[in-house]
Amino acid sequence: MATDDLSNKPLAVRTTSSTSTDGASFDIVKTYRDLLTSDPDMTMPVAAIESLIELLRVTPSSTAMETVEVVKTQKALLLDSAPNPLPLLAGADLFEQYLLRSLRGQTAESFDETKRHLLNNRQLFAARAKAARDNIAVIGSRYMSHRKIVLAAGGSRVVTKILVHAATTRTNTHFKVIYVMDGSPHCDASVSALRDAGLEVETISTSKVAYVLKDQKDINIVLVGSEVVMQNGGIISRMGTSQLALLTRFAGGSQKRFLVAAESHKIVRKTPLWHPQVLRVGVKQKDISKFDNVGVDPVGQEARDWVADRDEVDYTDPELIDGIVTEQGVKQPSQIWELVDYEK
Repeated sequence: MATDDLSNKPLAVRTTSSTSTDGASFDIVKTYRDLLTSDPDMTMPVAAIESLIELLRVTPSSTAMETVEVVKTQKALLLDSAPNPLPLLAGADLFEQYLLRSLRGQTAESFDETKRHLLNNRQLFAARAKAARDNIAVIGSRYMSHRKIVLAAGGSRVVTKILVHAATTRTNTHFKVIYVMDGSPHCDASVSALRDAGLEVETISTSKVAYVLKDQKDINIVLVGSEVVMQNGGIISRMGTSQLALLTRFAGGSQKRFLVAAESHKIVRKTPLWHPQVLRVGVKQKDISKFDNVGVDPVGQEARDWVADRDEVDYTDPELIDGIVTEQGVKQPSQIWELVDYEK
């Protein structure tokens, strides 16, 4: 978990249409999906946290232990509903650790006070998440160099924010952007936002990445976002991110840096152990390494339980990452463990 000291800070929740007074009838999966739908800028970890706080509002548990058990049960249901549960796990773990710290050693009266404290500060965590993205934009914009080119990919909102902030505040720094249109539904919106900010943006397909990295000597930064940051400093992000990192290192030359932009609430306490890494940490997507699906495509419920092709992810080794831009500064991958809260 991030080192942002949540033990002294209330988290936020949005008001939903739920009027249930029975935690058993609360639909945490629907609540989570409704939150994401209602706010396109909300990240998956934040939506998971807000869903769990909404759970507290409708759950009449009378003791701290009951509350913790309800949260654990509903957290498991939420994670099981997602083909890629890692972003949800990052947020749910952060909330659970906060809750455990808050309830440790409390009386019944102080437990009720803690619960009221959470519910009365409904928007604060979302506001902090937005502030984190704003801080990353300020920090990341300092890496934009005059007369250089940034290669960006993935449709990341925080990457877009960095580039827009640099374009609109660093008026004496004139840089250009080459954007890799990798199939993300957010790429078009990102390119439009960059052009609206006055940036010169060229778009390329994924098949041109190696050629462009070799041909464009003025590219000095390759910038991507991430769905989650693993505790070893590796990242899990859109399929093709690992390939882009490899090309940056071996085709781009030593003058090009591969940077990742990610809020610290995306850090998850897991580390891939061996290939295929994303399957080992719970992501449900096709594994072609064993040729189990030759000529056969999943149908029905099985297909719905898998990550859609356009949303598939891969794992990028920390050795290929030159820096991770967080709201707490630019961290080397080896420093990410310092941002993880191991307190139980």
